Amino acid sequence: MDILFGPIFNPLQAFSVVLKILGVLIMCASVAFLARRNEVGWWLAMGSFALEIPGAMLTLPYSLIGSAPELLAYGVSVSLTSLVGVGASIYGLSRFWQAPANGPLVRRIALRTFHPRDLVAPALVALLYAVCYVLPLVVLERVLAASRSLAGLPLAQLLLSGFCIGLLVGGLAGLARRSRWAWLLVAVSSLVSLLGVAAATQGSVLVFLFMAQAVLAVYGFVVWGRIRAVSGRR
Repeated sequence: MDILFGPIFNPLQAFSVVLKILGVLIMCASVAFLARRNEVGWWLAMGSFALEIPGAMLTLPYSLIGSAPELLAYGVSVSLTSLVGVGASIYGLSRFWQAPANGPLVRRIALRTFHPRDLVAPALVALLYAVCYVLPLVVLERVLAASRSLAGLPLAQLLLSGFCIGLLVGGLAGLARRSRWAWLLVAVSSLVSLLGVAAATQGSVLVFLFMAQAVLAVYGFVVWGRIRAVSGRR
């Protein structure tokens, strides 16, 4: 079991791992649908991010947080990254709905020609994700530290890690804006998540799923390369 799923100490943690695996599996399906410009991919992305919320709630450190307000603050903070992902997916779906249909649930889109300023929005989304990624640790640190000091928290390292993982959400925002290069952000985020899982020895199932997610992102990059590019900024 440890080889497949990593060390599991109680039923709640086991259920959380199941939700995590299911969420990544759904995201793989989402990436595959989006590669074909099918709007089902956005619904699947919403579901994948939404599944992270109950998974995070199951791993709350109830024994470490004494008061109800502190527990509520921590619970809200661990949900923020998922809400950022859900928001990006809703935005992507709304943008797809603006494109003409090209079959059942498939949209005909014209790619944006690349311009460096197009990197700004995905980078800001990834940065927002990074802040939300660090926030639960900041809340927990403030609860546990009597001095209310964050000196022991490697904020820069955590923000960098959160930013790299958040490139998945930033990439989705880029795809919503018809940018082919955004697939590369999804691939990078998938590889970072893969390395993080491998380093934390959380099981080979997630390693293979993140690898599949990266491969599917590269597939999306190749498939979208056949779409006509335009210079419009609609």
